[in-house]
Amino acid sequence: MKSTTQSISIFDTPAYSAGEVTRILNLPSATVKAWAFGYNYNAGQNRFQPVITPADQKKRLLSFANLCELHILSAIRRHHKVRLGKVRGSIEYLRRELGSSDHPLLDHTLQTNNIDLFVKHASQLLNISRDGQVAMQGDFEKALARIERDSNGSPIRLFPYSRTSISAVDQPKAVVIDPRVSFGRPMLTSAAIPTEIIADRFLAGDSPTEMAKDYRVDEKEIEEAIRFEQRRSA
Repeated sequence: MKSTTQSISIFDTPAYSAGEVTRILNLPSATVKAWAFGYNYNAGQNRFQPVITPADQKKRLLSFANLCELHILSAIRRHHKVRLGKVRGSIEYLRRELGSSDHPLLDHTLQTNNIDLFVKHASQLLNISRDGQVAMQGDFEKALARIERDSNGSPIRLFPYSRTSISAVDQPKAVVIDPRVSFGRPMLTSAAIPTEIIADRFLAGDSPTEMAKDYRVDEKEIEEAIRFEQRRSA
């Protein structure tokens, strides 16, 4: 993936533990660990290989790129319940189609013709109907739309889902993750205030109205940040 040296450094820097990714994306911990690091089974005689390439396998840390990959995968898994092994097979298929990309799900060409390649391959594995293929493609496109890219096509910001259901057409983008700001932790999109701070103030007794005035943002954005943090801790 083409980008500047600075973007590559920020994009691929190990920055998130599996636990942080679990809370940010509202995914099961076992799923994140399996997709990112794999696991041994049958008393260590067999191994499930990871779906993505983690930024730091030894320290078990993930990058912003990994976070975006898991965001896309989770959107498909929640609707279609694709088994991890089948998802991995689809990713390997896509990697072959795109060449040597380390992050095939984030390749800018995926937004055009190659999205069909992944969807068709996944649908064969799932044995779902043509309507199912269309639904899966829609999920994919919605997830991709929540990743903001620079002029080179490299992801620079992610708008994670702040609500439990991802089927809503109008999922807000009040919360953003930008690896260049606040060490890549979730923050309010319009004011760059960490959502964790907003949630702490709310628990301490500050109302959304008060905080909206303090940060000069819409009260609905404060409420969305609180909803995001409450969903993370649930």
